[in-house]
Amino acid sequence: MTSPEFEQLDETVRYQGRMVRMSTLHFRSPDGEVFERDFVFHPGAVAVLPIADDGSYVLVRQYRTPLGRETLELPAGVRDKDGEDAAGAAARELAEETGYVADHMEALVSVHTAPGFSNEEVSIFVATGLHQQGREADGVEEQHMSVVELTPAEFDAMAISGEITDAKTLLAVYQYRCLA
Repeated sequence: MTSPEFEQLDETVRYQGRMVRMSTLHFRSPDGEVFERDFVFHPGAVAVLPIADDGSYVLVRQYRTPLGRETLELPAGVRDKDGEDAAGAAARELAEETGYVADHMEALVSVHTAPGFSNEEVSIFVATGLHQQGREADGVEEQHMSVVELTPAEFDAMAISGEITDAKTLLAVYQYRCLA
């Protein structure tokens, strides 16, 4: 949804990386005031909530360099393969990070992770009918990550204690429960 009352005047690219572009944008507000905002443009990402046959959630424990520590979160990744749709990217990330393939992959929700400064949208899927096929780790972090299965009660305890802090993971589990 866009507002015709705000007009983008120009963009100054500050950094163009492999995955993101950082820019300063100048806008005109409805009352004519010109202002600037710094933005991070992102190609989008996918995440998967894998549900094991016993109802447990399959998460990954991985080192996150911006935080300087490991996190527990959904298997996820950037939509960085040309021509790959979101469901295909989700299936690929599930296999790479957990070694599972899913009989069923269903769209759950799409969310904007930080709309105040980024256009990143994460498409979240639920995967069921899981079969272990062997991990296809793609990248340094994936080579050192581990797969963790949590019952819903274990997940809740870790969320309440602050051990699980990843927003997309918390949102996906609670969205899934609301729709179940």
